[in-house]
Amino acid sequence: MVAFRTTKRIGALAVPLAAATLLTACVPGSSQGKAAGEASAGPVVTDPAKMGKVQLQVLDYFTGGVDVAWMNGVVAAFEKKYPNITIKRTSQPWDDVMKSLPLKLKAADPPDIVPANNGWQSLGTLVQGGLVLNLDNYANAYGWKKTVPASILREHEFSGDGKQMGTGSVFGTPVARASLIEVYYDRALLNRIGASVPRTFADFEGDLAKAKTAGITPLSMGNLEQVGVTGPLFSAMDALGPQNAISDFIYSHNQVKLDQTGFPQAIAKVKDWAGKGYFTKDFAAVPGQDAAQAFVDGKALFRFDYSGSLPLKKGQSKGFGSFLLPHADGGHPVATASSATNFSISSKSKHADAAAAFMNFAASPEAAQIAVDNQTMPLLADTKAPGGDPLFTDDVAVAAQVTSNDASVPYLDWATPTLLTTIQTQVQDLLANKTSADDVVSKTQADYDKFSKSLAK
Repeated sequence: MVAFRTTKRIGALAVPLAAATLLTACVPGSSQGKAAGEASAGPVVTDPAKMGKVQLQVLDYFTGGVDVAWMNGVVAAFEKKYPNITIKRTSQPWDDVMKSLPLKLKAADPPDIVPANNGWQSLGTLVQGGLVLNLDNYANAYGWKKTVPASILREHEFSGDGKQMGTGSVFGTPVARASLIEVYYDRALLNRIGASVPRTFADFEGDLAKAKTAGITPLSMGNLEQVGVTGPLFSAMDALGPQNAISDFIYSHNQVKLDQTGFPQAIAKVKDWAGKGYFTKDFAAVPGQDAAQAFVDGKALFRFDYSGSLPLKKGQSKGFGSFLLPHADGGHPVATASSATNFSISSKSKHADAAAAFMNFAASPEAAQIAVDNQTMPLLADTKAPGGDPLFTDDVAVAAQVTSNDASVPYLDWATPTLLTTIQTQVQDLLANKTSADDVVSKTQADYDKFSKSLAK
């Protein structure tokens, strides 16, 4: 996925091409001799008490802040509940993990659990190389297809040959923490224009116009790094297009064209917002973090951003709130969302049952509550936020809305390994009046078609 989350995850560009080359050179199959993508044979053990003394090697990229606090809390709770299983964590920066993950999994003694990122250049290539375990037996044993919303679990599915995403077998699991694009708002500025939280898409656009008239910047955006525009673009697509069509396009089933997803309408809408002066002045030259800070400093009404990304100091959150952009057709809002990390099991792991038990726990309501206790957005459970922080209360409600309505779509840039770059450059040219909306759509579709043909080989 794109953009700046507290966990610094990036979607389609997660693993460099050099790593992908390494994967194509490896021999499919695990140490047990199974073919790539094949599930383990026989029953699995789901009672940790019957697994004996086990030490699990876990690799993650939780190196600071609430990420470490949540992960430490989950590990401590799991080990207390199952004292025969201990967790040995190795934490490295995001970039380091992604660059080294293929080699780590090819080693003689790889970690049992790894954070194989969603998308083609990470989880997809690991599946193709037979480096991660098919989890279908565990999904059945733990009932993940009932406890995890289909739109979230689908993000971890691949065909056994790794050529289709969003279908087939389960190769990873989410954790009970959300990361999604939402709309933040300044409570004082919303009150100044005499408005309330928008209930319809038309209300939202009406508030943009009111803010502009009142001399308030309607939408905070900095696009110097070319990533700032993805928040409003993806959210507009989610509000203007059908949820199923967006997902099917991203998963490269080649049955849905880009013009069926709401993308053309979203491109036109973003262009319209820019033309009306709704974005931060000179946004193309403004760094994303500067725009975020300006929003926190009260200089804009709304900001599209990733959960937990505002640079708030202690006590500042009371002045802000969050919501999902309402769907234009009046249905429930749809969010571009995933879990804050996802875990897979090495195909060479000698402790797959214990690894699956830990992953199941990390996706449990108890793990979601640990997220809430650490003031970070939960997922997969109906949790209650503590009082005193209205922004966090909103965030918890947004996460519950996504979970209960099964209302998420994957990140658009997951559709191909190069789509993020294509979208960023094309939209930048569009907003600089160097290209047309139709050209943006056609070049994005061309990128998708090229990748789809490569998958068919």
